[in-house]
Amino acid sequence: MGMFDTIIVSRKLPLSKELRKAFPDTDWSKEDFQTKDLQENMQTYHLNSKGLFHVKIEGEYVRTMTEEEEKKEKKTRKWVWPYEFREDSRKLIKQYITQTVNFYHTVNDKAGNTWWIEFEAIFTKGKLTDLKLDRAEIMTTAEDNAANEKKWKDSLEAYERHPWTKTKKILNKATFGYWSRFWGNKVSGALYRVSQRITKVQLWIIRNIA
Repeated sequence: MGMFDTIIVSRKLPLSKELRKAFPDTDWSKEDFQTKDLQENMQTYHLNSKGLFHVKIEGEYVRTMTEEEEKKEKKTRKWVWPYEFREDSRKLIKQYITQTVNFYHTVNDKAGNTWWIEFEAIFTKGKLTDLKLDRAEIMTTAEDNAANEKKWKDSLEAYERHPWTKTKKILNKATFGYWSRFWGNKVSGALYRVSQRITKVQLWIIRNIA
């Protein structure tokens, strides 16, 4: 799906009768809508009665564990992020845009059906001139969702019951996790680097010899 931005809507949305019936108690200001019509770099925006605002957050990443603690954690986990973002301030910056912004969301109704809901907002020099419901339809029914969840659980249980899964757990326990780190990080990483070099050689042959 690629990169996108998030829009939080704190103004009234133009819902259809069908949507109001399917989502009678939903607080839409607490739902995260997505859009690919703005910066597409994981920014957050607020849409309210005064227009569209970019949420500018300032702060810094601070280390939450020592280097020794980080090394110890890495021995038990594949990936460790020893930093935490500490927010210093945030402010809303109005966007004086002239364009159409489509924003969308997938959400389950009270019956368990998954909906695709999409709105179209038209801005002229920062002023919201039109806001309408562009699309609202059930993507998967409650029955489909239940069947997919059962399929996923059955697959997970089958994986856990597989003899090789049990063998890997024994090997990891005996080697203090080194078995998975060796094959998952070192060997797979080396093979990836080799494949990258082969791809470069292949492209060179195609461009210069073939």
